[in-house]
Amino acid sequence: MGTPCYVGVSDPAGPAIVRARYVHDGCPSSLIPQLRGIWATTTRRDTNTLIEAVLAHDWAYLRSDTTPNTRSLPGQHPISGVGMTLDATDPEPATVFPLHRAVDLGASWIYLINPADSTIAVHSGDGEPLGTHRLDDPAKPEENPARRLHAACLFSRHAASGGHTVTRVRPRRRLAMGCRRTG
Repeated sequence: MGTPCYVGVSDPAGPAIVRARYVHDGCPSSLIPQLRGIWATTTRRDTNTLIEAVLAHDWAYLRSDTTPNTRSLPGQHPISGVGMTLDATDPEPATVFPLHRAVDLGASWIYLINPADSTIAVHSGDGEPLGTHRLDDPAKPEENPARRLHAACLFSRHAASGGHTVTRVRPRRRLAMGCRRTG
């Protein structure tokens, strides 16, 4: 059984509009490392090419180690270095939706790739922002230690009215980060 999600990009003209593809198996603990792998190897660190590759099909799963010989089920097709499609023929168009209506999709997660800064914004299935992950080396410290991956809330709305306290959350239960309001 998979963890349904959508992976895509916000429309530059209207950031609340999302163009994305369905991925049948997309838990954050596995999908984010796979997107990093595809970005680093298959698309040679070109975020726009990563977006094009992801938006080309609906996916059973995304994995950078997929080869033409990867075993597939009927109706699936392996795409080298990207993953296993859910369609063996011409793909349907990408799903376009307003982020505030993400709950209608029945997905657990929404991942939005940002080509401007090579990050992935993770949203819950109802469109609420949960965190941002860099595509480059996740172990490389950022200039602001409070923004370290797996340690801080990156959303300013949590800092309003009373601030927030950063708490760690176990990676298997949620993203490897979390926020808790105080005051």
